[in-house]
Amino acid sequence: MIRGPDVSSYQPHVDWSLVRTVSEFAIVKLTEGNSFTNKLAVEQVFGSVNAGLLTSLYHFAQPNGPNWLEDAAQEAKRLDDMADSFEQKLGVKLFCWLDVERNAPLTAQEKPLWREWCKEFRRWCRDEGKRVIGWYSGKYFTTELGLGGDWADTLLWMAQYPNTYRADANSYGFWPKTIPPWKRADIWQDGGGMRKTAGGNESTCPGISGFSDMNVFAGTRAELEELISVAA
Repeated sequence: MIRGPDVSSYQPHVDWSLVRTVSEFAIVKLTEGNSFTNKLAVEQVFGSVNAGLLTSLYHFAQPNGPNWLEDAAQEAKRLDDMADSFEQKLGVKLFCWLDVERNAPLTAQEKPLWREWCKEFRRWCRDEGKRVIGWYSGKYFTTELGLGGDWADTLLWMAQYPNTYRADANSYGFWPKTIPPWKRADIWQDGGGMRKTAGGNESTCPGISGFSDMNVFAGTRAELEELISVAA
């Protein structure tokens, strides 16, 4: 069982040498929509890789119409172009995740549009960018969106937060139940290291000031490395 944080511009101060003392991997936000880029991406990606962490990237989706498929392709290309740039500079392959979430529920009219947007994003990455992507979201939103069975072989990074930290969160038996079409999550966000605070549940990681989400992988570093290397 190994852990690692995910970071974005909300974590401006990271001592990666300290993060490495408790982590084997890290996931860094790279892009969002068609215009936003994590201003700390260069610092965070280079810091994570140079500290010896298995590093992957994520794109925060901003599906928009009326040309939904064109929009999906544009966002996918933007992620792929920037990920390629990092890979060339670092000399490593960086697995990428598609982060799809929204605070407000989707309407009946929006659900099929968002599903097709996600399919086109994945298709563009696979066929045009030659890049396999993983899926990130919460259990509720993924269930609401209703993805088809063809997503079953996509790596799943799932957000699901227990009410309080439990010691047995480190055991495979406490792994959260997932949703169709997946049989289980590959990476679980906030699977370990939680603390109860007045403001809610928070995960902490040495080397990161303030709040940060933590993630857990039910396996070894070598197993995670093989998983994302094969997928990428």
